[in-house]
Amino acid sequence: MKSKAPSHGLEARCRQMAPSDNRFTARMRFHQSWYRRHVLNLPPGPNPAAPGALHGNMLRPEDGMQGYNFLSEAIHRTVEERLDQAQGMVEPKRLRNNLLSSQPMCFNLFAPLALDLTLASRLIAGLSGLPGGSRVTEVKIEYAPPKEWHLDDNTAFDAWIAYERDGGVRGFVGIESKLTEPFSQAAYAFDERYARWRARPGWWWRPGAEQVFSDRRFNQLWRNHLLAFSMLHQPEQVYQEGFCAVVYHDEDTGCTRAMDAYRAQLEPGSESTLLDWPLGHVVERWTGLLQSREERDWLNAFRLRYLDLEASRPAWDLFPEHGR
Repeated sequence: MKSKAPSHGLEARCRQMAPSDNRFTARMRFHQSWYRRHVLNLPPGPNPAAPGALHGNMLRPEDGMQGYNFLSEAIHRTVEERLDQAQGMVEPKRLRNNLLSSQPMCFNLFAPLALDLTLASRLIAGLSGLPGGSRVTEVKIEYAPPKEWHLDDNTAFDAWIAYERDGGVRGFVGIESKLTEPFSQAAYAFDERYARWRARPGWWWRPGAEQVFSDRRFNQLWRNHLLAFSMLHQPEQVYQEGFCAVVYHDEDTGCTRAMDAYRAQLEPGSESTLLDWPLGHVVERWTGLLQSREERDWLNAFRLRYLDLEASRPAWDLFPEHGR
């Protein structure tokens, strides 16, 4: 993809932060703006929430259509194929144009695994909490099983990995990816579509925990975890084991606090079904498992895009609003 020189006039007009940003979100928004300008060499794009305004972390629609939000042509093709399916909660404009969104981050991290199951099998061996000796059989992004068989809502995993291991055991891990967004935008009551799973054997939650099911800090995470539980309790059992994992930025303390509050609702024996994968952990574990230059280039590009905040620190230190 051929990049273009940014317009300094447009840079002066665009916002690098949003009024609602906490310090972590402001830092990540600035880093994505820096990445757009200094790595992609692209001008800022329009802010869909404020017509006529430009935002540093946004791409112009024409640049988004060309795939600049993604780390490789192969990942971009995977994105467009997924959009062509017109299923699930994939938002085309946000996915293509918003550098700060967790959806493109999820594709940038997991699409290479969907394209190469041998690579996927090698890399999941480096992730904590999963059983060893697993062979990945399928990787999907933005996936949910038929909702009428499960939670009867729009709960979906950002990424989903199915595997087989020794003894014919079949399992999966449903992944929630977070960059700066909170877990929940809305509260869902513990109504019949969720409560009907309460009578199934091996319920993962402490007695009375459903009273805080609607807590916005972790309601989305709970529904993801409950979706994993429901997949293990179908009339015809397909999977013998399943996990729910959260991939999040190491500096997102809000996410860790929400996970701690949610984990307190679990039975002690069920805590192992909820996996905690900071991005730094994932990248560090995967670095030693890569075998080709193409694989290393992909992960290095991911590290620069999302984790290497030192790359943008000189510009951040000069930015007049960063200390607010």
